[in-house]
Amino acid sequence: MLRDMFFESEIRPEQNGHLLLDSLAERFTYHAREEWVDRLKTGKVTLNGEVANPESVAHKGDKVVYHIENYEEPDVPTDFETVFEDDEFLLVSKPAGIPVHHTGRIFYNTFTAVVRRATDCETATPMHRLDRDTGGLMLFAKDSDTAARFQKNLDRILLRKFYLAVVPGEFPAEEVRCDLPLREDPASPLRVKMFHFEDGKACSTVFRRLAVFDCVDAAESSANLPPAKLSSAKFSLVECELLTGRKHQIRAHLAELGFPIVGDRLYSHEGKYYEKMARGGGLTEEDFAVLGSHFQMLFAYKAEILLPYWDAPRTFTSSYFPKDMSDLLEAYHWSVPTP
Repeated sequence: MLRDMFFESEIRPEQNGHLLLDSLAERFTYHAREEWVDRLKTGKVTLNGEVANPESVAHKGDKVVYHIENYEEPDVPTDFETVFEDDEFLLVSKPAGIPVHHTGRIFYNTFTAVVRRATDCETATPMHRLDRDTGGLMLFAKDSDTAARFQKNLDRILLRKFYLAVVPGEFPAEEVRCDLPLREDPASPLRVKMFHFEDGKACSTVFRRLAVFDCVDAAESSANLPPAKLSSAKFSLVECELLTGRKHQIRAHLAELGFPIVGDRLYSHEGKYYEKMARGGGLTEEDFAVLGSHFQMLFAYKAEILLPYWDAPRTFTSSYFPKDMSDLLEAYHWSVPTP
């Protein structure tokens, strides 16, 4: 569906007196600087209600509006599962494949916008985030006032977060704690990827193997297995508990341990499928067969929550897995235990 889109922002204090062009190019990197020049020249940006141009100077608090005509977004899944709701909070299960916030190509169907439209909570605010290709439990404050009260002390209400990951091979049976520090590598062409560096940010994840799936045993018993079954003799289902919340923490830690998540385009196969998509190339079914899944098999399946007006913590779970992951778990008759 084609839409006219309007995006509003304010000039930040540190950009006071700078060219509007500089502010746009620095903050909104989904367009290159040359593209912002073109949009300013063609009247697509206003500053305090007046059409701006490449020479416009902006000041702290100025209102900027960017107009996009006849914009068509790529399709993303917009369904979700409501797990818990009260007057202040909403716990939902996000589908894999939709970003929480806007990206270079998705503005209207962000998961935050989808939740707001579906619940009539116009200022519903995610209290944390998940990667676009990661599905699972997300806690939303129903309004901005509630979000402001609890955002800085999120660890007091969202006590523990657990994920399920499917990895190739046989993960160690004993509990594994990974404390490898992580950061980006400016020298890497994969600028968004996290690497292990001793001067990186402190990160801690606990991994527990829940099951090992033998492909040979299941090959004749199910015709509905995802393409992951073609690439490894065994797969492990691993529970991942975040003790810190760094970017790509679980994905990077598992890759560093030698167990990249099935379907992870960035951390498996040396990131070549991520690079292919970044260059504008779509992935083929042959690519997905190598990756093992259409979406990475990482899912935020369990959360322990203690809201201020509860006497004790409550544990919530979700089985709203993406299809490939659901097919795999069903083929091996594995289901999420009841809390």
